[in-house]
Amino acid sequence: MDRNDENSARIIKKIIFNIPMQTYSPLRISSGVDDGITDILVLKDKKGKAFIPGTSITGVLRAKMSNIYGDRAVDRLFGSIDDDGNQSMVNISDIVLENAKIINRDGIKIDSFTGVSKQGAKFDFEAIDKGATGDLYIEVTLRESCLSEQNKPNISYRKEHKDFAINGDVYGELTATIADILTEGINVGSLTTKGYGKIKSREPVKMYVFDFKNPQGAMKWWQYLNEGILQDVAYTGNKTVAVVSEKDFVMQMEFALTSSMIIRDYDVDTDDEKEKIAAVQMKSGEDFVIPATSIKGVLKSRAYRILMNLNHHDEQKAEDFLDKLMGRETDNKEDKGQKSRLYIDEVYIKPNILHSKKQSRNRIDRFTGGTIDSALFTDKPIWQTDKSKATIAINLQVQNCDEKEAGLMLLVMKDLWLGDLAIGGNKAIGKGVLKGKKCTIQYAGESFLIQDDGGFHVSDNIDKLEAYVQKLSGE
Repeated sequence: MDRNDENSARIIKKIIFNIPMQTYSPLRISSGVDDGITDILVLKDKKGKAFIPGTSITGVLRAKMSNIYGDRAVDRLFGSIDDDGNQSMVNISDIVLENAKIINRDGIKIDSFTGVSKQGAKFDFEAIDKGATGDLYIEVTLRESCLSEQNKPNISYRKEHKDFAINGDVYGELTATIADILTEGINVGSLTTKGYGKIKSREPVKMYVFDFKNPQGAMKWWQYLNEGILQDVAYTGNKTVAVVSEKDFVMQMEFALTSSMIIRDYDVDTDDEKEKIAAVQMKSGEDFVIPATSIKGVLKSRAYRILMNLNHHDEQKAEDFLDKLMGRETDNKEDKGQKSRLYIDEVYIKPNILHSKKQSRNRIDRFTGGTIDSALFTDKPIWQTDKSKATIAINLQVQNCDEKEAGLMLLVMKDLWLGDLAIGGNKAIGKGVLKGKKCTIQYAGESFLIQDDGGFHVSDNIDKLEAYVQKLSGE
């Protein structure tokens, strides 16, 4: 073996992350089997513990890093299998989840034209509720060959990482961004575009560097291996650092609830059974939940109507536009479908912000329009007392968003803002109506602020937002 080749494989540095992770929304990673009752079961290890495979985390991190730095840099860090392929520098562990509570959720498919569920398209599945915890271990191994000019990727340093830019530390820059991403949180598993699988560190992620060219670095590594001691934090993740591309459209909306709302859960507790309550608002622990699936279904249905009106009821054109944006499922094995680029977070509301209250109604005979005798039923929806306050926060992101898609998101948001678009059950009788209070938008390197002034007030750059809507209308 050539001496230079031997030196090129020499380990010169280790970068370590020991991260206490937690689930912040339901997590669905399927085992690929069912039990004859539930359609989809949660993945578990041999001891029966739910876990998140390291491969799932690696895939998400790789995609996010590619979006920021490009494929060349990410191939150097995570490895590649092309003709000039290289071994991955990164080793990512599984996360074995403690105190994992298994919940059951139902899924349905919504007809975009009618806005109602499709016949026979209901399924149920297991998921892990928010609050499960586990440790994530990441080890990055740098060898002598990594530092050669031929192998070092050419990247643009982020302005938040000035120290790495000054020293030309490419791999310090890349791994610091991993710390930022995991501090902010990622979504893993399935249904990630519908709010599922949000995991993040319970504290800002700490990055530890062991430099073996320095005798002290080697000693610290020995102490870590033998005693588990981690010393001298090289970087601490910053969750306020935006780790999204300028091509992404990010919208954060705050609403007041002007009517009652209910996303029904028929698994009522004992006290409610005594009161003969048929359904209550869905909850996670003590928090009320508005599932992202409910929000996304409503937004998709309204987006379809808007596109139909703009395209003179050309169904194919409207569906093609929507498929590229919000994805397409298929039962055809030869057609892989299309992944949604619209991501929406689940909404959790503390019980001291909105309150639950009984509401009794009579069932109506659809033929006569009159009430049905002895058909009184009671639900327990949520209400807001002070309707001047913002109590419901809805966050969405469109990855690689073009200007026409941004225009569509603005039109849908405006309908939601003005109360023309409701969420949840019993929308036909006025439930689930929201009123916009505040909205911040980030897109194409610019920020926009929309506030409630009795209507819809854009504080600045309104012409830019209007141009996106005009782009959609022109198309």
